[in-house]
Amino acid sequence: TSGKSSSAAGLTAAAVKDEFGEGRWTLEAGALVLADKGLACVDELDKMDPHDRSSIHESMEQQTVSVAKAGITATLQSRCAVLGAANPKYGRFDEHKTIADQIDLPPTLLTRFDAIFPMLDRPNAKEDTKVAKHILRVHRRGEVRKYDNAADVQGSDGAAILEDIDQLVPTIDRKLLRKYVAFSKKVIPVLSAEAMTALEEFYIRIRSMGEGERSSVPITARQLEALVRLSEASARSRLSPVVTAADAARSIDIV
Repeated sequence: TSGKSSSAAGLTAAAVKDEFGEGRWTLEAGALVLADKGLACVDELDKMDPHDRSSIHESMEQQTVSVAKAGITATLQSRCAVLGAANPKYGRFDEHKTIADQIDLPPTLLTRFDAIFPMLDRPNAKEDTKVAKHILRVHRRGEVRKYDNAADVQGSDGAAILEDIDQLVPTIDRKLLRKYVAFSKKVIPVLSAEAMTALEEFYIRIRSMGEGERSSVPITARQLEALVRLSEASARSRLSPVVTAADAARSIDIV
């Protein structure tokens, strides 16, 4: 879903009249419900209406969507990960200001995300050249593929362009990657005693920073759950049934 085109009903569930069912009201699943056991991507998160944006709070916290519309009361499953993308308040990140001041999203929503990454666009001649060449080669190949016969292309060797796919093919085959992700979901990692100790010590250490009289609490139990999820994900990516201290350290580094 994307920005202004996303509504609370579109994200959760909409009540619609069923013209073929004696005019009764029925529920139609929204994006977060359709993404059950998968991934929901929400672009332009900062441009959504605050009321509509608040509708994803329950899904991110409880993994359910509660609906009370048109006489229908239901709880729908929404066991999905949410990948949100947003622009900084001033268009670009200012490296001389704190990131917290430049994210125009309410704290109640931000604390529900396990990890938050600022993506900085720094000019780099070497990387920019690689990106430009890749985009241009992809465009040219797409243009040649529109011809029924590559030999009809004027001013260029169409056949050579179609054969030049060395840098355009992904490093990991897409089918293999899909199989790997599907297989890794069957792995259920269990926390080891060392991993539990590492996460507990980190959580207590960060919490203790807020023990002063006027100090704010830096993290809550939500972040501890985030650490557990990331540690499990690290173990699952190795297809390991055990969450080790290394997995815990990795999740702490990310957070």
